[in-house]
Amino acid sequence: MKHPSVEEQREIVQQWEETGRELSRLRQEALRGLPYNWEDMDALLSLCDDFADVHSRKSSGLVEMQRWFMRGHKK
Repeated sequence: MKHPSVEEQREIVQQWEETGRELSRLRQEALRGLPYNWEDMDALLSLCDDFADVHSRKSSGLVEMQRWFMRGHKK
């Protein structure tokens, strides 16, 4: 398998960046054309409210995240 040269790698990266920007632009354009549906938004917000009521937190979760990082670091 032939490995690309440094210049070819730069061109590939540049192409990926341009493609990513274009895909993002197309996605934003497609989303702008969608009608706003109040019923869908109300349903999503009520799900968040229901979840927050059941699983109220006493902390931000940073301590638990640090605990997970330490577990991963020890392995």
